[in-house]
Amino acid sequence: MGVFRTAAIILFIISVPVALVTTNVRFMANEPRVYRYAIDQFDAVATTGIARAELIRAGGEIRDYFNNAEDTLSIEVVQDGKETSLFNPRETAHMRDVKDRFQWVSKANEFSLMYALSYIVVVVLWAREVSPRALAVQVAGGCVVCLVALGAVGAVGLAGFDSAWEDFHQIMFSNDFWLLNPATDHLIQIFPPAFWERIVFLVGLMVVAESALLILAAGLYLGASRHHEEAHLEPEYA
Repeated sequence: MGVFRTAAIILFIISVPVALVTTNVRFMANEPRVYRYAIDQFDAVATTGIARAELIRAGGEIRDYFNNAEDTLSIEVVQDGKETSLFNPRETAHMRDVKDRFQWVSKANEFSLMYALSYIVVVVLWAREVSPRALAVQVAGGCVVCLVALGAVGAVGLAGFDSAWEDFHQIMFSNDFWLLNPATDHLIQIFPPAFWERIVFLVGLMVVAESALLILAAGLYLGASRHHEEAHLEPEYA
């Protein structure tokens, strides 16, 4: 097996968990029900003093911000009968950092999906350097890598979500804009740590379920294709 072929296989195996995780992260970041859940389940209306309709609209503007070319997030809401900025300068600066990281996720998602599709079309279907059975093994291998990585992350989270969440922010951000005041800052009032704990758990659960389904599908294919090959073997005579 050549070096380039080996590298292509390894990259494909890695692309499987990357695609699974980043697809689910992008889905959650763009799903309106996630924002409604944060507002309704964590009493954001009472905590912020802002009407639910205003917060729901703000959630839509946050989603738009993640997907547009604007550098600065500017959301005006009505509070106590007056129009005011939803986020202060510190929160706005943090949201700029969050958007930057989200764009990393989007690029990783697009690259992993495009690479996986190109690998299947070019290497498996066109060049036939990898058989469909080998492809099934590689997909299952990528899912196993994903499950092992999630298990490690889950073990860290079980040791203490708050400390793990803090470590995550320290790794991801080069400043301390993410250190917000729950008594005054609307961003953390709308999306408190308890919300993120549940969302992280849900994303992990979704990725685990999808990985398990892919492993099952690969196993069923391998079993069926092996049975098909055995059924078409020429009988041997003494």
